[in-house]
Formats: sequence, C-alpha cells, structure tokens
Amino acid sequence: MGDELLYLNGRVMPLAKGRVPVEDRGFQLGDGVYEVVKVMNGRGVWLEDHLDRLHASLGAIGMPQALQGHHLEEVLPSLVEEGKVVSGFLYVQVTRGVHPRDFALPERVEPTVLAYARSMPVDAPDLIEAGAVLHPVEDVRWGRCDIKSIGLLAAVMAKDEAMRAGADEALFVGSDGLVREGGSANVFAVLGGVLRTHPADRHILNGITRQHLIELAVGAGIEVREKAFTLTELLSEDGAEMFLASTLRDVLPVVRVGNRTVSYGQAGAVTLELAQRFRRLQAVAAGLQPPGA
Repeated sequence: MGDELLYLNGRVMPLAKGRVPVEDRGFQLGDGVYEVVKVMNGRGVWLEDHLDRLHASLGAIGMPQALQGHHLEEVLPSLVEEGKVVSGFLYVQVTRGVHPRDFALPERVEPTVLAYARSMPVDAPDLIEAGAVLHPVEDVRWGRCDIKSIGLLAAVMAKDEAMRAGADEALFVGSDGLVREGGSANVFAVLGGVLRTHPADRHILNGITRQHLIELAVGAGIEVREKAFTLTELLSEDGAEMFLASTLRDVLPVVRVGNRTVSYGQAGAVTLELAQRFRRLQAVAAGLQPPGA
C-alpha cells in the first residue's frame, strides 16, 4: 500500500494536504454529488458505468459540464496505480464550487472536483454468507434519491439507529409500506420464485451492482420483476429470500429484518447462486481469473 493521493481541481497531492475553502457549497449546502468505485486487482471495477452515473447526477443538478477538462477516466486509474491500491475503493466528489453563501445557484463558478483511492480489506466469504440483519426505518429522505447527492444526513441517522438496534444496515420503508432500499445498498427479494426489487425511479439509487445483477439473473433464466414489495409480503412467505446489493459489499444475504427471521435464518439458494455468478462476472471485469474457472 502506498501513500494516499488526492486529485483536487487538477492537482495531485498527498490526501492529508488537501484543503477546500470554507465557502465551498458542498461543505455549507451539500450542493454536490459523488461516486464510489470498487477497486479489485488494482483496477476500478465498472469504472465507465460509475462515471456515466456521475455525469447523470451532475446533469440532474444543472452541472452537465462540471467534469470538462478533468479526464477522470485517466486520473482515477492513475490514483489507484500510484497509490498502490490493490483492493479498496475510489471516491469521487464534485460540488458546485466556492461562492459566498446563498441558496440561489451562482453563475460562472468553477466546480470543486476531488478524488482519492483507498485500500480496504476484502470481507471473508464466511462473514458474507453468515448474512446481515436489517433495521426498518421510515424513509424520510428527499424525493430525488436517484441523484447520488452528498447530502447523506438521513442515511447517517438511519444507519446509526440501525447500529444501536444491533443491526448491520438500515432498511428504508416508504409511507406506503413498500421496501425501497438500504442505507447504502439496493434490496432484492425472492418471492414465489421471482426476483423482485424496487423499480429504478426517484425513490432509489439505481446501483451499478443492481444493474449487473438484474442482467445476470435474466441471463440465468430467473424471472425478474422491478416491482416493490412490502415487509408483510416478505415475512409471510416461507422460504422467501432477501439480499443487499452494493458496490463495496457485492451480494450480501439478509437473515433477519427487525426481530423476524428471513430465509430460515440463512442465505437462500437463489441468493447464493447469484452471488457466485456475480463474483465471477466481477472478477472478469477486474482482469482476474473467475472463481471456480
């Protein structure tokens, strides 16, 4: 592992030396977006997909040209290589820039663009297959969860509540009773042999892992419906399965929601099959020999 490096507005420096002005709108107003990219085998996995989503988030907040001249498709691999990050993640953040504090959108302000790579250990397979416990919370977030906003206070509070309840992750449930997503993960369930997940609308972030999993499932002959489900549906069906999907945790089985057991308290067969297929696909994307190949 090398020294952690920061890309900040066109310059590369040690991460510890990075400085952003007090009146950066990201700091004062949460006016910005971000991306997290998994690093495996010293490579950003599905980097192009993440950059496409970053551009989509920037377009949604009126900053379609924010990355012009930054060439992140070259900068990010360089941060990984120079920082000697073999396993870990890339973090990218773009804010509207520095301007005297005002809610009105400023004109002709240079955006703040930063990125860094960090090493992180890989979860052991037995830890993953042991499964996660979810803590349901009311979804009180803003109505544009499809934008990967840096304004994450609602998720921070929900995750803290989950931790205090002895759970691994928060589970956002809408006022209509429909399961939306986790604190930082998409949610899938297997109900009646059908793989279900909330549609990619404004209530959830359309995860990169989510997208690849849906493609995998369809290719494996598993019926997929992008249709939300309720906790009542999930908990009333014997043998129903549930799992989380995210960039850094991949496919994580769920064995309990609140005080109710899911999938007999263990990872389900469909979940394990998809997890295995996903690991193979991800390995190929990272330039590795797929497990079991």
